This record gives sequence, structure tokens and C-alpha cells, in this order.
Amino acid sequence: MSRLALIGVGAMGEPMAANFLKRGVAVTVLKSRRPGVNDRLKVLGARLAATPLEAAEGCEVIVLSLPTSREVESALLGESGAAAKAPSGTLVIDCTTGNPPDSERIAARLRQRGIGFVAAGMTRGVAGAKQGRLAFFIGGEPADVERAKAVLAATGDTFIEFGSAAEAHMAKVIGNVLSYATVALVNEALMLGAKGGLDLPALYRALSEQAPSRALEAFGSRIVAGEFDPPRVTVDHACDDLVLARGLAARAGAPLAMLASAHELYRRASAGGEGERDLSIIAQSWRAAGRS
Repeated sequence: MSRLALIGVGAMGEPMAANFLKRGVAVTVLKSRRPGVNDRLKVLGARLAATPLEAAEGCEVIVLSLPTSREVESALLGESGAAAKAPSGTLVIDCTTGNPPDSERIAARLRQRGIGFVAAGMTRGVAGAKQGRLAFFIGGEPADVERAKAVLAATGDTFIEFGSAAEAHMAKVIGNVLSYATVALVNEALMLGAKGGLDLPALYRALSEQAPSRALEAFGSRIVAGEFDPPRVTVDHACDDLVLARGLAARAGAPLAMLASAHELYRRASAGGEGERDLSIIAQSWRAAGRS
């Protein structure tokens, strides 16, 4: 691999780019608007590009880590898109939590140009990205998947394979919304304890022994402390993924009563101006009321 393009150097993409660079991979990144990112990656040896098309020049592999499939389609197939001049044999690895039908459509358009498309939704969060221990829900044509796994080994150590890109992205959406619904339940459990007069730190320790979960560990501690920033996952991001999950459910004819309730909780938080805050902000109302 002569050079890799990485489009989307946000909270996850930046440490991914850093890991590629530290392992000797030549990387071009699309310039970020986040303060300090461009300078930090440039120091590590990254080349900076002003457009996706420029980022993809001379690259055999294009990795994307973007908010939604809308941004993926624009970055690949829009004006100054990365795929515009990409030669046949180029591989696109989409690490976004994508909408499965959109992934199918994008993959089909790329196949017409001889470009491979692999979905590789990632988990284990920013800590996993920094440690190079991401887990990927990965799917696509078998030869493309093997090639993608060799590339992503610089940033992760676990690959769970699905039969297609759309299936891999479906699994990632399901995993995300399971976490968000669990955070909502964690919030209600802690609220119940607070309303009943229990000491919240003691309750948190008890729940960690009786019903441990990653959602309790990652977000329950924030709820107990009343510290909601900086965000690990924003309310608006959760809303986007819950909309995807409900769309999947509608197509499959699967009722999602509990996810629908969680979605309404986050939707109300977003409507109240908390969209860019951490998921745990849903606890603000009862904490602000003094647990009365």
C-alpha cells in the first residue's frame, strides 16, 4: 500500500490516523476544522488535503470515519468526491455507522467504477482508538474484506465478519442503539435510588457488582457525579442512530417499544438544546431538582 487517505479525523478518526502514521503508513488526511488536529497529525507526518478528491490522489485505500452515510456519499461521490478519479482496484473502507440501504447503494455505484467497498463500523470508543484496539463489524466482498482487515490491523485487533457491507452496518446500528437504551435504563435506575434517598455512589458500586455493563461503567459514573462534559457520545448522534434503527425495524416489521421510548427521551433532550451534550445529560432534570 503506497498511501492511505483518511477522511474524517474527528474523535475516532484522529487517533486512527495517528496509529497508521506511527506504524509507518503514508497517510493523507482531509483537513479538519477542529482546533489543533491538523498540526498534531502534520507533526506525525500526515499530508493535508483541502478536498476529498485531493486526499485520495495517489492512494490505494480510502478510509472514512464520518457522522452518517450522507457525509460518506458526499465525500465519495459528490462534487470533488474522493471516487471521482480513483482508479479501478481502489478500496474504500467505511468506518462510519452507516445506514444499510445507503451502504448498498454506495457500494453498487462504486462497483461500477471497479472500486471495492467494505463496511467496518467500529466499537470500543475513543480509548480503543487511541490504544489501537478497536473492534470492527466488517462486511463486503471476501477479497476486499481480507484486504481491509490487513489495513485496519494498525488500529484494531478484533474483526467480526458479516456477509455484506449492509449487514455489517446493520449490526453496528443495532449495537449502538442497544447501548443508548441501556444508558436510558441506567439513568432511571439511579434516579429511582436518588428519589428513594439512597447514597448514589454506594448505589453505583452496588449496581456495578450486581448488574455490570459497559453503559453503567461509562455513563453511570457521569450521572452519579453530575458531570456531563466533554461528550463521549452526543445526544444528537444517538438520535441519528435511533432513527436508523427504527427505519430498519419498520422495513423488517419488528416492534421496538423500548428503543422507541429511549428515542423519545433523547429527542426531547435534543429539542431542549442539549443535542451536542453527552448522553448522560438526560439525568440533568432530576439532579437539578435536588433529587426531590
